[in-house]
Amino acid sequence: MKFSDEMISAYADGELQGNEKIEFESALQVDAQLRQSLDNVLILKLQLKDTYKGVDPVERDLPAVTNYRFVAYMAFLIVAFGGGWISSDLMHTSGTWQMGAFVNGVSGQRGTGTAAEKTGKYILHIGQRDNTRFRKTLDEAEALMAQYKNNPQGIELEIIANAGGLDLFREGATPYAERVKKISILYPDIKFIACANAIERLRERGIEPDLINAVHHGSATAIDQVVKRVNEGWTYIKI
Repeated sequence: MKFSDEMISAYADGELQGNEKIEFESALQVDAQLRQSLDNVLILKLQLKDTYKGVDPVERDLPAVTNYRFVAYMAFLIVAFGGGWISSDLMHTSGTWQMGAFVNGVSGQRGTGTAAEKTGKYILHIGQRDNTRFRKTLDEAEALMAQYKNNPQGIELEIIANAGGLDLFREGATPYAERVKKISILYPDIKFIACANAIERLRERGIEPDLINAVHHGSATAIDQVVKRVNEGWTYIKI
């Protein structure tokens, strides 16, 4: 079976589900050209024009550690958005990612800085339809807001949902609709984002997603938003 560029991109974003996903992953095992196409898509996802506007070109003679970090970053993207080719379970709930470092501990200390020393910038990602993960996502968001409550530098926090995780933001599909609404009122600095690809995949199946009013939805895809934020120095948390 020949897979379209759209389907390859959807797989890279973790949007393929059911039989389509099974067929795609089976083909990956035997089709070197398909694997190369997927690699190319993942690399292109890194080259976000908006992220690099106004940034000077990097010198070629960068220290080896920078190259290592880029390789580690690529590995992170494949794990986070491989849609199951590399199990997303490797990114357990208590793991966070910063550019160049994997930091353990979700609601506690992060890296070398404390909450009082710098502005907190976090992006939480939920990509699975699981009520326990939904609850943990909201718990984590509230824990972060409490952690930075008395920090004059403040906090920026985004929660982005794709694939099955989009159900967290869908009226009638989530058991946490009222909690999401309450959090959006209590913490207006939290931004809830629905992946554009996830919305499109639902519409292709004849389902018009009824999103909670507090949820932002536009052209942003989950992988593009995560790449953008990590490049800007935000901490990524995979739920």
